[in-house]
Amino acid sequence: MRTEQILNILRVVAWIVFIGAIGQATVAAVMIIAFSLSESLPDLPAPHVGVLLLLASSTLTVHVLYAQLWLKIKDLLSEINLSSPFTITVANKLLAISYVMLSIWFISFINMNFNHYLNKRMPEVVNAMGEIGKDLIAFNINGAYLLAAGIVYIIAQVFRRGVELQQENDLTI
Repeated sequence: MRTEQILNILRVVAWIVFIGAIGQATVAAVMIIAFSLSESLPDLPAPHVGVLLLLASSTLTVHVLYAQLWLKIKDLLSEINLSSPFTITVANKLLAISYVMLSIWFISFINMNFNHYLNKRMPEVVNAMGEIGKDLIAFNINGAYLLAAGIVYIIAQVFRRGVELQQENDLTI
């Protein structure tokens, strides 16, 4: 009974975080539009503008993936049935969550290193970003998402094996 209550609380929390993640992605999109329309961009050469927009769009991609991650977590929590948790659907949802987490880490890693490169090689581009641009690319992820993706992947494989064992057991009986 207590586990079911905790699961219900987690479902509500997942909904709240999912709605917040949608809000973050929307704010990032609005910031990209505001940044694209800012007065400092026309002063830059065209390749520099393209670099900045590439950096901004990759950051928006991370925000959208973050919202997608919480959508998948919300769906997973809705799908889990404590009386029979080992289903192929749950295993597949866990696998999908691990792939989204890996994608978030990968794009953030590239984004962070590209930003570092810009700071060293093209400081005029970084200076032209202004506060809006700097706020836009501030979404950096450390290795925690990579570790979490690995752990969730392993759990998904355990669930798959649990499904296989459950099916073998059903055939035996």
